[in-house]
Amino acid sequence: MNLPQLYYFRKLAEVQHYTEAAKALYITQPSLSDSIASLEKELGVSLFQKKGRNIKLTKYGEEFYQYVSESLGILEHGISLIKEKSGHISGSIDVGCIPTLLGDFLPEALDRYQKKNPLATLNIYHGMSIEVAQGVSCGKYDIGFCSMVDDMPDLVFVPITYQELIAIVQDNHPLADRGAMYLSDLKDYRLTTYRDTIPIGKVVRKLLKEKGVEAVYSYDDEISIAGRISKSSKVAIVADTPYLRQFNNLAKVRLLDVPKDTRMIYMVYSNKNFITSAVEAFANFMVASCLNMPEKEPSSVV
Repeated sequence: MNLPQLYYFRKLAEVQHYTEAAKALYITQPSLSDSIASLEKELGVSLFQKKGRNIKLTKYGEEFYQYVSESLGILEHGISLIKEKSGHISGSIDVGCIPTLLGDFLPEALDRYQKKNPLATLNIYHGMSIEVAQGVSCGKYDIGFCSMVDDMPDLVFVPITYQELIAIVQDNHPLADRGAMYLSDLKDYRLTTYRDTIPIGKVVRKLLKEKGVEAVYSYDDEISIAGRISKSSKVAIVADTPYLRQFNNLAKVRLLDVPKDTRMIYMVYSNKNFITSAVEAFANFMVASCLNMPEKEPSSVV
């Protein structure tokens, strides 16, 4: 038994398909089959059984997978710590994020990380918060950045930054020169905001309900909201994101009774998926150097 065999076994156990596992491991399928057959012969048990066109772990395979995953995890953690000290962390990391982070927060963070770890490769994908969370849960992404998503118990959400909620109006609107106001000041105005079926919309709906303010919940993103307000006399509650910069005829008004971190952005990972040393190092870096957060003690995440 050797270390490559254990890595091959772990990948095959996760993918449950010889061809796909061989592609991911950059080896031929016969080589993978021979390696697994040799491992089974040495252990004296069958680790996999056929399931249609795929395969699945036997009861012995499931038990062995737990030991292999734990052992390789400890080994890779040790490798990560040493590489982190030497500045030679490498590996590929697939990151899912909401689009509004791509204008400033995430590029700045990635630039700082890759200056420290030039051998690491980061692949960035974007989508709505629910898409990002689902992608992390199913293993499509190693790590994600999005709003809190409910009813996904395998996901761990770590506060990482926030986007302040503000009011926006046309620059000729009576409220345009206010600079700052309270939510209660909006009770006599037509108010619109995010659709209340998405995470940020739920946050805003809860906030407005607490303040006794009514609104129409119609939009999915800042571009849609700002585009509507730029042609309307309405007022909108929206997160202050880079998307608003393209609208020159809008005025921003701070909300004095809304905490700045009401719309929290989280880093998310799954506690059911294997975390590589590269992903672990990146996650810990993000927590240690997160932007726009109230002061807190940096700590290890995964």
